Amino acid sequence: MRPVFLSRLSALVLAFSLFALAGAAWADDGGLYEGSVLVNNATDRGGATQRALLQVIVKLTGQRNAASLPQVRGLLGNAGRLALDSHTTTDSETYNGAPVYRQHLVVRFDRAAVDGLIAGAGLPTWPAPRAPVALWLVIDDGHGPRLVGSAYKNAAKSLTDAGNDRGVTFVLPNGTPLEAQVALLASGIGPAQAVVLPSAAYGPSQLIGRLTRTAAGWRAQWILLDGGVELARWGQTNPDARMAMADGAEAAADALAKKYAKVVSAGPPGTFALQIDGIHNGDDYVRTMGYLQGIGIVRKIVLVGATDDGLKLQLDLATGMEGFRNVVGVGQVLEADADPAKAVFHLRP
Repeated sequence: MRPVFLSRLSALVLAFSLFALAGAAWADDGGLYEGSVLVNNATDRGGATQRALLQVIVKLTGQRNAASLPQVRGLLGNAGRLALDSHTTTDSETYNGAPVYRQHLVVRFDRAAVDGLIAGAGLPTWPAPRAPVALWLVIDDGHGPRLVGSAYKNAAKSLTDAGNDRGVTFVLPNGTPLEAQVALLASGIGPAQAVVLPSAAYGPSQLIGRLTRTAAGWRAQWILLDGGVELARWGQTNPDARMAMADGAEAAADALAKKYAKVVSAGPPGTFALQIDGIHNGDDYVRTMGYLQGIGIVRKIVLVGATDDGLKLQLDLATGMEGFRNVVGVGQVLEADADPAKAVFHLRP
């Protein structure tokens, strides 16, 4: 059987070497600064804007657990000020034969300001443009395995939606008989690299998945290739096929972010002396200290002394002073002195 398999695979690879298209275009970064979240009613708009910013931060940093990071929680209060524009959209899905309509708030954020926040918080940045990932997904629901081609993209909607939420575009193949044979081999007994050449028309990275219905639910097996090299391999079982596919997209995004996301230096962490002017009364003091305590990169505040109209402080920062300036620069409470050599900030009116 082995020689027959190898000769069959060789024939498929040769066919694709003759007919493969040029490489697919890489996606730009426009969508990385846009968040789309479900909203229940108009009163949820403020919270939805924060969730949209969190989604953008997850996309840009590659950190799936961004919501649990203290420096991120301190950034979300800036969401409304960072938003450039927003609009609502409505889509629907069919559940048990009935349509279910959902409203989303789509918010576009200021790129420079968000980049400054992320750098200031000492978080990694997964740069753009990002290459699309060719999705070779084989589903066996008990009636035999078959490749999910672009004509049946709704079958993989939970996966592609989860990818979009992470800033990863998954592209389904056309689903030709030749592609289906390669996908079945690569997701089964054959080498995963069999899909590399036929993926030339779709993207330089490949996610190979096989989803099989079992008595315990849906068993998903995944292999992620990047540049022809295996980047990750994993599997899990989930009672819901849609959740199993979405988990595949999340894990693939995690692996790609681990490879490509890098920290943009905002200076080494440490303790820094600074002065804040413009504090004239108790309300100004409370506003200043409350603001500093809400910044995620500020680990400790020590009051050193006072001036005629301000405070002298020592801040223990998770990044350098450059990072602190980046965070303050997009807020509405403090303003850095025009002279960058001075560690002086002014309380805004």
